[in-house]
Amino acid sequence: MWTFLAKNKNDVIYLFLLLFSVAIGPFYRSIKLTNTKKWAGTLIGIIIIFIVSGYSAFHPIFSASLGVILIKLSTVRYCHTVTFFFMFAYLFFFRLADKFGLPLSSGQTNLIQMIIVLRVVGVAFEINGSWKIVGKKKNENTVDAKNEKDNDFVEVINPSLEDLFHYSFNYIGLLTGPYYRYRTFDDYFHLPFSKYVDYSGFTINTLKMVPLYISLYLALSNLWPLEYILTENHNNRSFLYRMMYPWALFAQFRQRIYSGMTLAECVCTAVGLGAYPVEGRNRTGHGPTVGYLKLKQMSEEEAKKVQYDFNTIESMDVWGCETVATLRDSMKVWNKAVQYWVAMVVYKRFPIKPLKVHAALFVSVIWHGIHAGYFFCIYFCPFYLMAEDIYYKLYYKNATGMKKKIMSIVMWFLRSHSESYQAAAFLLLTFDRIWIYYTSMYHYWYGVWLAFLILGLVLNQLNKTSRSKKSVEEASSKKIE
Repeated sequence: MWTFLAKNKNDVIYLFLLLFSVAIGPFYRSIKLTNTKKWAGTLIGIIIIFIVSGYSAFHPIFSASLGVILIKLSTVRYCHTVTFFFMFAYLFFFRLADKFGLPLSSGQTNLIQMIIVLRVVGVAFEINGSWKIVGKKKNENTVDAKNEKDNDFVEVINPSLEDLFHYSFNYIGLLTGPYYRYRTFDDYFHLPFSKYVDYSGFTINTLKMVPLYISLYLALSNLWPLEYILTENHNNRSFLYRMMYPWALFAQFRQRIYSGMTLAECVCTAVGLGAYPVEGRNRTGHGPTVGYLKLKQMSEEEAKKVQYDFNTIESMDVWGCETVATLRDSMKVWNKAVQYWVAMVVYKRFPIKPLKVHAALFVSVIWHGIHAGYFFCIYFCPFYLMAEDIYYKLYYKNATGMKKKIMSIVMWFLRSHSESYQAAAFLLLTFDRIWIYYTSMYHYWYGVWLAFLILGLVLNQLNKTSRSKKSVEEASSKKIE
């Protein structure tokens, strides 16, 4: 027991700080004065950074401080671009600190630095995006007539330097997310929703699954350790055993992520951050998507009676992660807050349309780290999706009854196996370790992908030809009639 604790000291401290952040939530929520509340949250956040990072606390504190100063010094037209390149350049420096004669930081400090990047870059894009809407003279209350959704920005966002500082360092979500917009942060202090939401009920309901996730993680990591797949004993096992071993690795990895993300959500629910009335049709990361300006005008009496949710700060749809049939759907329910950030900051704003997906994936990779494993895991997803989309349209999309159930099981298995195979690279990190493992497996899954893709393209072409002939025959029969 003590050996395990000593070996995983940083993880234990990190877990304790997450639990501490959940526990102090009700006390933080009870602070009445807005300015006092902001400074209290910031002070707690900075203390947590020092506990986790020690001397390495310099990195997140310095980069965030300089980042928010750059936002205010730059013009609103370019603040997002300047901030983006500075924060990611510093992220590279932070991860290559040993090349400059500085000690490398712990993985836990790296997680904090990653969240700091999301916040500082995200708020810069919020400021620029809201300015663009006003610049185009769009009405702040304009909605999409087709689906009655708000625009991405319905009012000007222009926080002061002090508020940017508070947003960057507030302890809520600082350890491992979730990412939330500056608008959500500002609403927490100025709208009444956090006062009347059943924060304890939401927190307890979310928290009750964490012991299960932690128990499963400890059991799986003990039974199927990562390092075993690089040993000769593993290579002497049957091919089927070696083929399925990544399932155990990815399962334990998922339990670890579920634990951290669920506790991070509990930090938010314990203070009431991210609570909005359900009528806002709230979306992860974004918040209300319908009638936001109307919600802002809600009185205290109305706020007492409405129903709330915490969809805005939901990072993981655990049930969806375990059960969805396709990789495309799996990507939508995995780490949803970061997915939202990548979509809003990179995908929607990248100027070259054919390269939008590649830009989003590239930024996602370098945000995670500079190791080869992240490229192998994340950047190979589109190649699997190309094949998956073909079979989805041919056999799954319009299927019904037993055929739909069978196809769902088949696609779920293939999706899960693909994710597990890629997750092995994500966990092994370095190219040499990945190459040793993939070589021992003859790189078989890439061959399977390619075969599925070629076969899918052939079947898709045959299907198009068949439909074309059928259309011609039907047209001919109509003429004869």
